[in-house]
Parts: sequence; C-alpha cells; structure tokens
Amino acid sequence: MPALIRNTGVRRAALAILVAVVALYGGITATVLFPTTVRTSYYAADVSLSAHPADSSSIHADTVVGTIAAEFTGHALGVVVEPRVRPEIGDLVAGGRVDQASLMVTEAERSEAIGAAVQGVAVRFALGGLGTSLAALGLNWLIRRSRPSAAQVVATAIAWALTTGLVGWTARQTYRPEHFAAVRSTGLLQIAAASSDLLTDLETRSAQATPYLRNLLALSAAVSNEYTPSTLGTPPALTVLFVSDIHGTNQYELMRTIVEERDVDVVVDTGDIINLGTVEEAKIAGITRGIESLGVPYVFVRGNHDATSPSDTRLLRELAEVEGVVLPDPGDGSYHEVSVRGLRIGGFNDPRYYGDSDSGEVGEQHSARDAWLEALGEATAPDIVISHERPALDDVPGRLLVNGHGHTPRLDGNHLEVGSFTGGGALKYFQPTGPDAELVGQPSAFDVLTLDDECRAKTLTRYRYRAVIEGRPDFDEVSVLNASRSMTEPEPGRRCSWERGVSTRPLGSSAEQASSQDGSSQNDSGEESPSAKGE
Repeated sequence: MPALIRNTGVRRAALAILVAVVALYGGITATVLFPTTVRTSYYAADVSLSAHPADSSSIHADTVVGTIAAEFTGHALGVVVEPRVRPEIGDLVAGGRVDQASLMVTEAERSEAIGAAVQGVAVRFALGGLGTSLAALGLNWLIRRSRPSAAQVVATAIAWALTTGLVGWTARQTYRPEHFAAVRSTGLLQIAAASSDLLTDLETRSAQATPYLRNLLALSAAVSNEYTPSTLGTPPALTVLFVSDIHGTNQYELMRTIVEERDVDVVVDTGDIINLGTVEEAKIAGITRGIESLGVPYVFVRGNHDATSPSDTRLLRELAEVEGVVLPDPGDGSYHEVSVRGLRIGGFNDPRYYGDSDSGEVGEQHSARDAWLEALGEATAPDIVISHERPALDDVPGRLLVNGHGHTPRLDGNHLEVGSFTGGGALKYFQPTGPDAELVGQPSAFDVLTLDDECRAKTLTRYRYRAVIEGRPDFDEVSVLNASRSMTEPEPGRRCSWERGVSTRPLGSSAEQASSQDGSSQNDSGEESPSAKGE
C-alpha cells in the first residue's frame, strides 16, 4: 500500500509539473499570437511576453532602426514591445502644428497605456495557460481512454493557478524603478545615442551647408568653362539634375541651390525617398514641402524603401498630389512617358519593398522590366529610362539608363548609377568602422546632365562631397565628362528647347501622338502638367 501511495503521489506531482510547464508556455504563446495593443494620441505598441533567456528580466523593444532594452535585476519573463507611429502624427506634422511638446506622451497617457498593457497581457497569459492546461487534460483523456479523475482536475487547476500567480508576482517584483539596472541599445539607435547632437535639426543643418555648395557649384562651373572644349562649353538648352536615395532626410534646401545655380529644368529621382515605406515618414520629414519648393518638374520612380508591400501605392498616391511631381509608373498598371522641353523620360518602379527578404535574386527586377517593355511595344524608347536598381535596366533600350540604390556613383557605357544625395540619409549615414572607432559618414552625390537644342548630350558633371550632417561640408570630387560618349545620339530632327513645355503620354503611343504632345504643356487628361520654373 505505501508503494502504491508513493506511485500515485509521484504521478500527481509529475502531472502538476507538466501542467505548470504547459500553462507557462501556453500563456506566453497566447500573448505572442494575440499581443496587447496600447495606444496614445500619436503612438501605438504591441506588447507580449518572451520565454527566451536573453530577454529575461528586461523590457525589450525591437524597432526598425535598432533594439533598445531596459534591464532589471530579478527573475521574470521578458517583455517585448513593438512600437510604431500612428498615421495621425503625419497629419500633425503636415499641418505645421508640431512642436516637441505635441509629440511627447503625457503622464496620463503613459499611465493609461501601462495599465492597459498589464491588464491585457495578464488576461491573455491566464486564458492561454488555462486553455492549454485543459487541452493537456483532454489529450490525456484521449490517449488513456478514461475520463480524468477529480484529483487530476484539481491538480491541474492548482498548477495553472500557481503558475499564473508566480509569473505575475515575479513580474511585479522585478519591474520596479528601484530594480532598474541599465539601458542598452544596438544598431542605429546606438549610433543615434552616440551622435545625438549630429542628428538633430537636419533640415537646418542642410540649409547651413548651402553657401558651401553654392561656392562649389560656382567653382566647378568656372573650371568647366575654362577647360572643356568650346563645343561643350556653350550654354545648354536643357539641364537635368539626377538624384537618388534621399532616405527621409530633408536636404531640399541644398537641392534648390543646385536648381538655381545650375539653371536646372527637371529633377530626376530614382527612388528611396524615404526609409521605412510609410507616407507618415515623408510628411514628418517635410519631403513633399521640399519638392514643391524646387519649382521644377520632379520625375520619380519608387525604390525598395518606398513601400511596405508589393501592392502598397500610398506614397505614390501622396506624391501624385504634390505640385511638380511626375510619375512614369503611378503604380496602377499604366506607364507614362514624360516630355520635358522635348527630352523624353520613362521608367518603372522597384517591385521590392521595405522589409522584404532581400535575397539578391534579379528575377523580380527582370519581371518589372519585362512588363515595362511589353507596354513600350514597338515604339521608340524614351531618351532616358530610370529605375531604382541596376539589374532592372539590363538590356533595356534607351539613350541613357539611370538607377540609384547602391549609394556609390558609377558610369558604365550608357548606364549611369547615381549616388545618394544625402549620404544614405540620417538613418544610414554613419558607418562605424570598429567598436571604438570614430563614426564615418557616407559621401553625398548628384549628377548634372546638359543637352543642346537638338537633344544631344553635352556634359555630365558628377559631384561628390561629405559631412553635411556634421555641419562641416567638405569637397570630395567633381568630374566634368563629355556626355556624348555615354548618351547615344538622338534621332535626326529632334528639338529640345524652352518652348516645348512639359507633357505626359501613355508609354508606347505612336510617334504621331508623341509629336503632337511634345509641344504642349498638357497631360493626357487635358490638365496642365507640372512645368519648369518660371512657367
């Protein structure tokens, strides 16, 4: 009899331990599958628990720009927070009603959010643990083909209650202010913490660099006039500014200086105008306001950082409403050719999006290219064809092929790769070279192409400079190239001049349609297209 009692006691203890483990992981799983969402006026977060040992006794926030963890002394399950910005913050910034106080979470909001998180996580953990405990009893019933005894049910209930209570008690004891130990950050958050003085008020810092850039442009123009052949040094009929990879950093004050000093007629942007794929980021950074300030047409194709999914066209729709913006690929399945002063520009969006697998395969790029080529049909290709990534332009017809993405200027035959106008943007600007080494910023770059009145390429000037964000801009390199060696000759009879205006037409339209529209300043709907400065 004692042996039987001992065996029964051991089985019940084993059952209680098993139920406790099942309840623990069932509760954690429930908080992960159904996280608690808390909100303030402009922010939101999903809160769950973690069983990973590395997250123990810490509140861990994994953001798109790095990880930050608040560590506590004690023994409790880790808390995982996934924060995000609500769309309302973009409306606040766009409306000009923003200041630091507006963006701060109030003490009342913070208390309410913490209370909601604690309650929501606790309920989900308790119900998840209870559900898996009952499921374990049911599974035991099916395997043994006998109904659980009253003692087993009681043992299960006690084990679940003890597990739930113990998790709650350890969390309450651990996550106290007096038990706070340290805050640790990784990735870009670590860089931002180390260089916070450099990452504040980037728009103002960009404006402060304007005099430097104006002098650099004047110097390069003087050198160009002095040393380039007279056939290339004559005043151009058309000037194109190529930029790329702005990555949410508003340096349009600098761009406006280039437009003014080089008498630019059109800006061509090959994508990655933001970082995280959301319209709110563009509003917060003042991107649309900066584009409007340029006063010239702004031709844009989407990059892999400009959407959050393959079908996300929110940024394109937002930009379509901005004065001056022209979209060769509006994202609705149609393609357009843009004519600026007689120069024809076409292109297509990057099929990739922020957060995708980034496998390095070129299949997606070639599929996007093939769809564009199908729309082009037998028609003559535009003079300039743009897309974001280099493989997208493999075997594409056109006098000059232009892409960005690599942040490094390149020129290979008639294929021009544009560097990053902002040095990769604030989030990607600094590149740590070692654990204790000084952070080094990427160079900024842009290109200026000039054409004569017969649409023949004249010069391609490539600019590269550094340290705008640091507030001490430094000349790096300026190259003045004979662009006719890279951009092939136009067909005879072409004219590029101020009088030709700005127009758009469906890609692949007949030559007669193109000819009739090149001289107008209307788009296909009969409305005025964005025109160059002064019009």
